[in-house]
Amino acid sequence: MSIQFDPILLLDPYLRAPSSRWRAGPHPAAAFVVFAACALLAFAAVALFSLALAVAVTAGLVCGHFADLFFGRLYTGSELGGSAYRCNDCRAPLRPLFGIPLLGTLAARLRCPDCGSRLPLPAVVLPVGAVALFAASHFVFHATGPTLLGGFFATAFLTLTLTDLDRRLLPNRIVYPCVLLAAAFCWAWPDRSVGAILLGGGVGIAIATGLLLLSLPFGKGAFGMGDVKMIVLIGFVTGYPAVVSGLLVGTLAAGAVALVLIITRLRGTRDYIPHGPFLALGGLIGLFFI
Repeated sequence: MSIQFDPILLLDPYLRAPSSRWRAGPHPAAAFVVFAACALLAFAAVALFSLALAVAVTAGLVCGHFADLFFGRLYTGSELGGSAYRCNDCRAPLRPLFGIPLLGTLAARLRCPDCGSRLPLPAVVLPVGAVALFAASHFVFHATGPTLLGGFFATAFLTLTLTDLDRRLLPNRIVYPCVLLAAAFCWAWPDRSVGAILLGGGVGIAIATGLLLLSLPFGKGAFGMGDVKMIVLIGFVTGYPAVVSGLLVGTLAAGAVALVLIITRLRGTRDYIPHGPFLALGGLIGLFFI
């Protein structure tokens, strides 16, 4: 006779309990112990290989977690402050378990324990993607400061990709602060000068303006202001000449995908095809590979 142990079953009473129990009753200590132990073991395993990589992965997990928690507020008029919540449907107060990045979401089997709604894709994609991007940044830049900076901007590109796919928006709440941060930390890159970063921002402005003017004959929305601002962001993050190469790759990828979609009749010539994911691809290439 075999005995199967599922630690998630220990959490079911807490996951199914009404929110009042979480607020008034004791914290689910067993859940925190189990998942904290898992997180510490994973951190220790990575740290044995490289402490700097473990720091980068942890920073990516935290960054992706916060991007996920605030994802629903990034493209709406909702206040960024106020009580944290896990589910955009019921907006019940954040349960303690969901304070643990990613593990709480997986423990709840990707569903809100209050209303039963399936949690959106960013709940997994953002923390997992941020971990991968911070790890990639570590292998590219090696030094801690540039690693964290590169991982942060790469996660911003990922978040913009998801908002564009979800709501056809590239929110100012992401783009504007990132542009300011990119300009403020332009001195921190080990492989590009302050002049190259500022020139990249200027070139990004010029390219975005040119593309916007060229798109005018094709009607309103052919090239949106969100795309313009994202190109400027890419310029200030990647610098010159990486901004040119990155945007070229992103534009070619967008054209190739659009051509395939039109040929296969999955999209028409007048259907919306988001540019944000391809701009983000170009930004990542310019940041990590050029």
